[in-house]
Amino acid sequence: MVRLLPAGVCALLLLASCSGDAVKEKINKAGNVAGQAVGELATGVTTGVEKVMGVKVEISPALTEKGISLGKVIVSDSSATDNMLSVYIIFSNAYDGEMTAKVFDQTMAEMGRSKVKTTAGKDEAKFVDFVFDKRTNLDNHCRVIIE
Repeated sequence: MVRLLPAGVCALLLLASCSGDAVKEKINKAGNVAGQAVGELATGVTTGVEKVMGVKVEISPALTEKGISLGKVIVSDSSATDNMLSVYIIFSNAYDGEMTAKVFDQTMAEMGRSKVKTTAGKDEAKFVDFVFDKRTNLDNHCRVIIE
């Protein structure tokens, strides 16, 4: 009586009969290619998210006259929704006062407001965080005006 081996055992015997170094090299090469593909995918996803989360942020003429300008804008979570706006603010002159960020939807209805006390010296720059109510979800349809 001839007895057949299960397919898994045959595959294992076949792999074992191959040169160990050649198999390892092929596995490492495949892993390297897969790792590069995952890295490129992650970069693409990050870029896509930044484009989607391109909230329009403006600064009021009154703050512009005081020598204040904006840099990078980041939207993040503070309570399971995208309700925190981090704005890199550049101060050409010293500043000591409050800043208010108002969020408007696409119909220009106000949907959020956050006030922050800010102090900065001349030629200073820093991130200022505006945290809104958890129901204020900042997305690419929003417009934010900082006054």
